[in-house]
Amino acid sequence: MKKRELILTQVAEAFNSKGYHAYSLSDLAELCGMSRGNLAYHYKYKEDILDDISVKMRRTIKRYQDKRVDFPAFYNLSLDIRTCRSLQRSFPFVFRDMSVLEHNSIKVVMSSWTKEVIKRNLNTFAYGIDIGNVKPEPYEGLYYQLSLNAWLLTYYWVAQESVREIGKEKIEVTVWSTIYPHFTEKGMKEFHEYYGKDFLSKSGISIENYLNVQHLI
Repeated sequence: MKKRELILTQVAEAFNSKGYHAYSLSDLAELCGMSRGNLAYHYKYKEDILDDISVKMRRTIKRYQDKRVDFPAFYNLSLDIRTCRSLQRSFPFVFRDMSVLEHNSIKVVMSSWTKEVIKRNLNTFAYGIDIGNVKPEPYEGLYYQLSLNAWLLTYYWVAQESVREIGKEKIEVTVWSTIYPHFTEKGMKEFHEYYGKDFLSKSGISIENYLNVQHLI
């Protein structure tokens, strides 16, 4: 592993553990087992590290997006969820700190990808209506809101994981549970054929049991 890549790996682990603002460059140099001057040879400023992390994030996005199908399909929505979750597993500190998300190179990556995701979700709903898999829009803006909500749920999932004491829900199941009721019978049939009939069966607490487990919510 190249020295710069090794530094980036060690520093990212530290940021994930205690946060971006918990370390000075001197702290990071000590953590990497080198002098402050040696670290400065690779990264003169701490912000430069974020620039390289943004490059790694872009590569992760591309690696997943290369698996996309060429036509609007809900498979691509699931792929976008998995893309974001991969970023959150590798760099949770980014998603926990608004000042990091506002860093220019990070913001450019996340902003451009986010716009693409929401637009593709809308295209998929429109295509689903055309082929009879999705019900017609009952009121203006519903599918825009569902497209936005799918992104919001995924993007901020790491935050709810940090604050909830109990909860083992899976983001992909949670997102699909908001979309599933808007499928036609044909759409539900195709969904079951692809994901399996039990995919949504353990998506939460049944309403019958709700009163007995309110302390868990």
